[in-house]
Amino acid sequence: MLNLYGPAAKPGEELARREMLRIGGLGLSGLSLSGLLSKPTSARTAETAKPASFGKAKNCIVLFLSGGMSHHDTFDPKPHAPDDVRGDFQTIDTSLPGLRITEHLPRASKLMDRATIIRSMTHKWSGHAGGGYIMFTGYDYDGSEGDANFGNRTDHPHLGAALSKVAPGPGPMVPFVLAPRRLDAGSGRRAGQSGGRLGGKYDPLQTGGNPNEDNFKLDHLPLVANRPAEVLRRRTRLIEQVNNQVTFLENNSLARSLTQNQSRALDVVSSEAVRQAVDLSTAAADERERYGRNLFGQSVLLSRRMIDAGTRLAQATWLRTQGKKGYAWDSHWDNCEALADDLIPPFDQALEALITDLEQRGQLEETLVVVAGEFGRTPRITLKTQGREHWPHCFSVLLFGGGIRGGQVYGSSDKIGAYPESDPVSPADLTATIYHLLGLDPEHEILDQNDRPMRLSEGKPLTSLMI
Repeated sequence: MLNLYGPAAKPGEELARREMLRIGGLGLSGLSLSGLLSKPTSARTAETAKPASFGKAKNCIVLFLSGGMSHHDTFDPKPHAPDDVRGDFQTIDTSLPGLRITEHLPRASKLMDRATIIRSMTHKWSGHAGGGYIMFTGYDYDGSEGDANFGNRTDHPHLGAALSKVAPGPGPMVPFVLAPRRLDAGSGRRAGQSGGRLGGKYDPLQTGGNPNEDNFKLDHLPLVANRPAEVLRRRTRLIEQVNNQVTFLENNSLARSLTQNQSRALDVVSSEAVRQAVDLSTAAADERERYGRNLFGQSVLLSRRMIDAGTRLAQATWLRTQGKKGYAWDSHWDNCEALADDLIPPFDQALEALITDLEQRGQLEETLVVVAGEFGRTPRITLKTQGREHWPHCFSVLLFGGGIRGGQVYGSSDKIGAYPESDPVSPADLTATIYHLLGLDPEHEILDQNDRPMRLSEGKPLTSLMI
């Protein structure tokens, strides 16, 4: 198995590392203080005239529907197709004249005049790990589907990690957050969800826990909402004493990073905005109810609050633990029943609450919202299981705000939703579009942790979708 954490430490160094983590209160959550606070590399965007859409979005919220949403039964229905393609659902009108979507999305139907639906997303990866990798990074995975279940430091970075390196934002807040955590596969950590080849300092903060709990707070540094700043200062002084007394710690990279960055870390945990953002017990009860008292709904609310506190990209990930059938959007069995009962209603509620809140707060124009999964589902329902299988050849993605021109459908699928009929869009094009809207030139080259150059994206921004 590949080592995700670099070369093994010597016994003394490993003891020191564990002690530093214990003293500092750092959880093994994919983010250390050195990762949070290291000086980013500046973007070197070409000095050419940029369209008005460039940099329209100050931040981005990704709603990742893991497992793969059935486009046939949501945003690209085929009401005139045969029964085994059409499925059980009827369609309803939306706020965008002429557009119809599934009857089980009544809340989302009211938002379609603010949305762009891309109905022609396509790639080649039919497995969850490979499909997730290409959607997170915009790059094909360089290996087998099985290997993609075990992320390592040769992977391309998640777009949130690349954003963290190039343009993390002016404040002390961690720039890239996963709520509540990354997607794992057994003992593996799926590729494409971390800093990858950029190094661990650009890994996301994983909020952890269950945001649906009444008194949810982050349970680790650097963002402990209920821990007084003076406690953290005392811990800092203790770390300084350890550094001064133990010679080998002075030469340890983790100790050096902690020493160099303690001041900014205290800015994070001392910030009232940050402390409020990560403490959902401070949210009004009716606000939490509007997002849905379930794991996904509260992860979406938490993501919005992290953006409020200064995060640049927050991803709310649908986990398998939600729903009676326990399998996220991976609807191999009883597809229509699972969608109607477990999957679509909480998504519909959370999406409406998020877009409505951003709009009412005047934040939608500067916040890009992306709704995506690994892939779509097969055109035909499997008779034996009444399910739909993995299908990467054509599926749908939604975009709101952040420079996106609402009220449009881009691309189309064929009459059974199997392949793009017009304007195919690759994950590279999607990530290039996101980078462009966030003010990063997709062709910009950055250096990885071994000083090797890599482009942010090999795709082209979909400028026709933009304001």
